[in-house]
Amino acid sequence: MNLNISGWKSFFLKDIYNIRMGNGFDKNKLDLDTPEVNLVSRQSYNNGVDVKVGLVNGTQPFEAGLVTVALGGSYLGSCFVQLEPFYTAQNVAVMKPKYKEMTDEVNNFISGLVRYESSVKYYAFGRELNTHIRTDFEVKLPVDEDDNPDWQFMKDYIKSLHHKPLTTKNKSVITPKLNVNNWKEFRVGDLFDIHPTKAIEGVNSEECNGYGVPLVVNQSNNNGVTGLCDYPPSEKGGIITFSDTWEGETFFYQPDDFVGFAHVQGMYPKMGTLSGECLLFISTILEFEARGRYSYGRKKRRDIIKNVMIKLPADSNGNPDWEFMENYIKSLPYGDRLEG
Repeated sequence: MNLNISGWKSFFLKDIYNIRMGNGFDKNKLDLDTPEVNLVSRQSYNNGVDVKVGLVNGTQPFEAGLVTVALGGSYLGSCFVQLEPFYTAQNVAVMKPKYKEMTDEVNNFISGLVRYESSVKYYAFGRELNTHIRTDFEVKLPVDEDDNPDWQFMKDYIKSLHHKPLTTKNKSVITPKLNVNNWKEFRVGDLFDIHPTKAIEGVNSEECNGYGVPLVVNQSNNNGVTGLCDYPPSEKGGIITFSDTWEGETFFYQPDDFVGFAHVQGMYPKMGTLSGECLLFISTILEFEARGRYSYGRKKRRDIIKNVMIKLPADSNGNPDWEFMENYIKSLPYGDRLEG
């Protein structure tokens, strides 16, 4: 279904949503040991959900079906329909649809428009989104013959988008619990050689044309891949990458051969080839350890990361238990669909 926006009309968000500020919780002050409720932050991936936290006494979670908008951070205007009850971190707005016709599909349609308008009209320390979201923020929507928002068109358009549901042969739908009491600390530099990935002179994201080889850059979403480029790979897959200039969490397992980029560091297993499952396990641990620790004042330089201590499961000889890590990832819901 193609979109012809020539007949669309502008509407203020405040006229179709009740908009309020979220909880403004500080993740570090919440209960992270009893995960029950999603905590939505200002991040641009995973539907904005940072982590699950325990229930907060006296504070009822927001209901599913509401829309969240990041009012600050690197991804200003990140907008998502929340499918489960949730709390919010700081600087996140919550929007409740005013009309019963505004289904999840309709809200997803509008969320994409909010993200686009935010990216072209608003920015930090100048035209702040939080001063406009509840007043004069506009989106163009398709309209019916009475010039009202055409909810049915939006719903049908989202339903028309093609996707193939992901299937799994794993019977478990619950993430297995981990007992970290017997895990051992390991120095990252003892497990990995770390050095800059090989870049190709002149290559940039503007040359990504939708086919070819992944280009891994300094970003914290989409596995660090900005697109596909028509260049030969400069690095072999089967490693972990991270950005030494980006303040967000950027540790990613790269399954495929790729083209490196300036300030993208590669982590090369010292013990030879590790399975993709083991590298996913370790990259997740590194992501967790990095949260809130690095900024433009304290960058993730490779000399710093080499000396980071991480806890991993260990075998009877005190070495990393690679078999346990691999089997754990494979046991996760959809773990059988991992490639590489």
